[in-house]
Amino acid sequence: MDRNRVEQFRFALFGRMVMGVAHEVDNHLSVILGFAELAQITGGESKKTMDNMGKILSSGERINRIVRHFSFYVRSHAPVREPFRPSEMVGEFLTFSRYDLGRNNVTFALPESYPAGIMNGDRRDIALALLALLFNGAEAMADKGGNLRLGVSKDDGSWEFAVTDGGAGISPGMLSRIFEEGFTSKDGPYHTGMGLPVALYMAKEMGGALSVGNLPEGGCRAVLRIPG
Repeated sequence: MDRNRVEQFRFALFGRMVMGVAHEVDNHLSVILGFAELAQITGGESKKTMDNMGKILSSGERINRIVRHFSFYVRSHAPVREPFRPSEMVGEFLTFSRYDLGRNNVTFALPESYPAGIMNGDRRDIALALLALLFNGAEAMADKGGNLRLGVSKDDGSWEFAVTDGGAGISPGMLSRIFEEGFTSKDGPYHTGMGLPVALYMAKEMGGALSVGNLPEGGCRAVLRIPG
């Protein structure tokens, strides 16, 4: 595993989200066009017209956020360290990934709260590792749906991001191979077997660790631990 492989995975993962981004943008464009037409018909300075203009502005701002955040996180780059709030990072990458994560009756749950403080690290690389874990969890529930949860905590100077799914778990025969590049038990063009290896590589590159294991009650839990 090297940086070139990471960037190849980044483009592949973001490529699969393009249709989801187009869907979200189209939804907001429909609002803009619909209310713009109403405003044109009603005209004047009526309260209804002003309300419609407010909805147009709101949808336009949402489109701007989707495109801006997608463009930022998809960009290849040399690793950098910068201060940021994990809650902001999560909110940013969810603007363009929530639709795809919620396919197949998967319900995504955000953390109820975030620890106080600023994290130092490469927010784009941390986001990529988290997206790899989140998509891995969502795909584990593709057959029947379920709850996908993200938890964020801080302990001894390190940040922990826990992704929990309600899938069938990892079979004993596959548990020892999940970090092998290219290993996957799923069919289809999107299942390249690179998500967990890339997440592990990113964790180690930032001086952290990644653990993945089955839960007693069923499902799987992946914990990304990053100092900073």
